[in-house]
Amino acid sequence: MKDTNQVQEALESKAKKELGVIVDSFIIDLNALNNKYRQPTYYHMKENRSEDALVFQYVRPGCLENILHDMLVEAYLKPMVNKKTAELLNKLELI
Repeated sequence: MKDTNQVQEALESKAKKELGVIVDSFIIDLNALNNKYRQPTYYHMKENRSEDALVFQYVRPGCLENILHDMLVEAYLKPMVNKKTAELLNKLELI
């Protein structure tokens, strides 16, 4: 790697792959559930179980994987990269 930008990109890529494994595992389990019982035409997603809960939308099963992946990337990518950067710097004894 020639510069720190490439290191940053590599750490982000590694973090995204780690999040992808989590989503893939969930989707595999969900597909097994669908095959055993039935394939739903949509998932009704609500904030909570109350009557006045915010309804996100009716999500088609084919879109669920992308939604979950994007949600996890938005929530976890920055902290994961920060932690991986700190770990790398500790290994290099730069801190």
